[in-house]
Amino acid sequence: MKIIIILATFFSSVVFAQELITKRNFENIQYVEDIEWYGDEIYCSGYTFNTKINDGNATDAYLIRYDKNLSPLWTLKISEEHTNIVYSFKRHKNKIYALVTQGNVKPLEQDVFISLFIISLDGKIEDRINLGKTFHSPSNIEFVGDDLIFGNKVSDGVRYSSSSLSEIIKYNIKTKKVSRHKSSRYMARPKKIIVDKSNIFLFGIYLHKNQPNILAYINGKYSEISLNVSKEEYFLDSYIDNNILTVVCLFPGTYHDKEQYLKIYSYNIVDKSIKSKKISYAELDWSDQKFDTFTTSEGSWLIMQNNTTKELNFELFNKDLKKIKTIKYDSNNGNGNWDRFIFKNGYLLNANTYGIMLYKMINK
Repeated sequence: MKIIIILATFFSSVVFAQELITKRNFENIQYVEDIEWYGDEIYCSGYTFNTKINDGNATDAYLIRYDKNLSPLWTLKISEEHTNIVYSFKRHKNKIYALVTQGNVKPLEQDVFISLFIISLDGKIEDRINLGKTFHSPSNIEFVGDDLIFGNKVSDGVRYSSSSLSEIIKYNIKTKKVSRHKSSRYMARPKKIIVDKSNIFLFGIYLHKNQPNILAYINGKYSEISLNVSKEEYFLDSYIDNNILTVVCLFPGTYHDKEQYLKIYSYNIVDKSIKSKKISYAELDWSDQKFDTFTTSEGSWLIMQNNTTKELNFELFNKDLKKIKTIKYDSNNGNGNWDRFIFKNGYLLNANTYGIMLYKMINK
């Protein structure tokens, strides 16, 4: 089935049409958590509440491998605990490393730990390492040499009201040594970790005032960085280039503060200077902004709703907050509220509760 979706040009961005090449519905997954694309290999993880326990809190986790045409090659189910969710995974040196939150979940409580599953490329579990207590979800995975690195949240209790700290965890896949460094005080739940050579940066889902916004190892030295934010902003994305750490965030407005804007911070890791720039929703002709993103060498892809047309679009913004590409979101196969997507070599791979879809981008 092929569908052509065309978007008229607005502002100065390059506009693309998209052609739906193929789509595959999920048999088991209700909510998608991560996707990865390696050559002809495509992987997707997610979970479902449709379990044997069926108490409204128990979940079974799934990891699926597809070929380049989205034909499933194998499906791995993880259901040994009351709650099982593969929040993030990464293929590295012919293995798949998956972070799985496991344990017991009740309303307002999480008594869970994090397991690192090591999985062969044919979908067999080779090892499972318990990395200790966690709370909610870890960040993505990155590698520096043999060190698997991710961000985690630890709590002094099991209730959502319990005090918590963030931490950077390193697991050496050769020596199996685990090292971790906790934040000195509260930081929002980890969302993204990035590495640049030996430098490491961990970001939470919010940028809070008067609190650390970034946990970092720069040239081997640990530090906690504040971006001097003036409001509680939502973290969207980050990337680093030539010692400049770009942080993309937004303020969607509140009952007491109607201002709405997209913003970038530019942090120089050498001289520690901070610059920022923002642009209002009105200038962008936005009415709503979603929270899923994808980083490319050009900048950050975001999902937004156009205020004039009321349609959803993917939009690519560079480090100067200039919109450089636009492609219409396929509203027949999603609503923008829970998407995991990848732009690669002129194609768009998107996964959500509607299924996993592969599109070809057409320059209009």
